[in-house]
Amino acid sequence: MDTKAGRKNPAASKGDTAVDKSWLTEEEREVIELLRTPKLSIKYMDEPTKQRIRRVIQQLHHEKGVSLSDIARLIGNKTSGYTSWLTRHLGIQPRGFEEARLKGIHEKVRKYERKPFDGTDEDKAYTLGLRHGDLSASMPFGGVTRVSTSTTHPALSEVFEQLFGQYGHVYKYPRRKKDTNTYEWNLQTILDRSFGFLLESRDKCRDWVLRKDSTMLAYLAGLIDAEGNIRIHPNPRTIGIIVSIWNTDVDLLEFAYKCLKQLGYRPLRPYLSKLPGGVSSGFHIARKKAEWRVMVARFDESQSLLGRLPLMHREKVEMKELALSVRKGELYQVVSNRVSFLTRSFDNEAAQYTKQAELRFLERHPKQQT
Repeated sequence: MDTKAGRKNPAASKGDTAVDKSWLTEEEREVIELLRTPKLSIKYMDEPTKQRIRRVIQQLHHEKGVSLSDIARLIGNKTSGYTSWLTRHLGIQPRGFEEARLKGIHEKVRKYERKPFDGTDEDKAYTLGLRHGDLSASMPFGGVTRVSTSTTHPALSEVFEQLFGQYGHVYKYPRRKKDTNTYEWNLQTILDRSFGFLLESRDKCRDWVLRKDSTMLAYLAGLIDAEGNIRIHPNPRTIGIIVSIWNTDVDLLEFAYKCLKQLGYRPLRPYLSKLPGGVSSGFHIARKKAEWRVMVARFDESQSLLGRLPLMHREKVEMKELALSVRKGELYQVVSNRVSFLTRSFDNEAAQYTKQAELRFLERHPKQQT
């Protein structure tokens, strides 16, 4: 029950810090914070705000499958009795008890079906590589796995939707980063409990990944699609090819190095690329951790590795195909125009995709226009 005079329930407040809210969209977080307001009156609220709350609660409860009890935990100072009253007042039909608390799979109540993971070992290894490189994963409520990422590149959005869209609905929202005042797209999905392997520690999968060449290659492909780079460059006049992976986690790069060695390559050991401090190029984000790099730089080995990697990221695939089309010893000028064309096209796509996120965000949040 709510306490008198708008004070928070001490027991609820004490555990509130343990509730994971990182999986919520920006609008969902704003509505949850609004509902935390002491003595908030839904009855006398203006209609646009009430409609906004109705839309968010409907989305959380029916589309994402969050129970009323879990919504109450998100609010922090309310009970499931309050959220039951709230849904009735807003005209939202609560989900059935059996569906909400036990199986949660009735199609007539859940808008989007969650299918269990049924991929191969290689599919699992690729997904783990992408997760360790760029994706966030959490358990927002019992029996499900939430996966999300933010990006300015449509190619990464395509990978996310292709990878997870067959197992659950992919939500896509425009997002503004307040610290840099820049825009990007946030993608997230709520998946079946069979995706729990994405919540495990990074080292738990490593012995398993190392058992087969195919799973090592798939894992490396996921890492490269997330945090890698394929560079075609003059060396000094002939064509050079470098396949590299960047990360702040040295242990992760040491494992990538181990995979590359076991596959028969001679990668450069992880080395410090950028010290902490300063800001990144582009979005000017504060660099709080050192950045490390592992790479394969010998022409023959780079081509061999690229030919074996099951990459999915469209930008990486196009650069891979170009790298495989050249011959050792060719002059860089033979390929320089094509490299420049691809690089410009990727930059232009990202700029256009970012602009779309900005326009969509400002449509939804007109008060936040600068």
